[in-house]
Amino acid sequence: MEMGESTKERLLATAKRQFAAKGFYGASIADIAAELDITKQALLYHFKRKEDLYAQVLAEISEKLLRYVRRAASEEARPEQQFEAIVLNLYHAAMENPEDTQILIREMLDNQSRADEAHSWYLVPFLDGLVSIVRRAPAFRDTPNAAIFAFIYQVLGSVEYFVISQTTLKKMYGEEVNESYQNHFPMELQNQIRRFFKSAGKEKP
Repeated sequence: MEMGESTKERLLATAKRQFAAKGFYGASIADIAAELDITKQALLYHFKRKEDLYAQVLAEISEKLLRYVRRAASEEARPEQQFEAIVLNLYHAAMENPEDTQILIREMLDNQSRADEAHSWYLVPFLDGLVSIVRRAPAFRDTPNAAIFAFIYQVLGSVEYFVISQTTLKKMYGEEVNESYQNHFPMELQNQIRRFFKSAGKEKP
């Protein structure tokens, strides 16, 4: 039985909601099937295990992230401008669709007990792509990968933390104050990125 594109999209969208809300271990095939109003057996016809469905969700999120890197890298702009564009696009996309971020955060927590059995690391091409863009800047050509990676992880971590904190921040400070935080956050991201590239340039003799 072939799965139509609309059916697949509905299935993955529902699975994404469940995994975002409950994590890999909290979500169940039965709950996903129930939300879709299909039988558990019908879902398992297309995805034999919950791990297979979850892997497909992760693969789609990772491919979406990688598209930001490819799009920026194809533009005629300096590496720092490309990197800045990627991060800001990620921020705005995450604010509009926080489910992807919730899944990635949960994956970092849940995967600790599954890491030894993992066969695919979907985020590696995305992270390596970011490192490659930063390294193209003249000031970073001789910088160790570890230093570049540390900065990238700090930036991505701040974006993810801010996005998943929105519900709590709104309750803590109110809608109006939190809206001002949302407006200023991307500007601070820009400042952080620009300071990083400028400081690297100053360190060169």
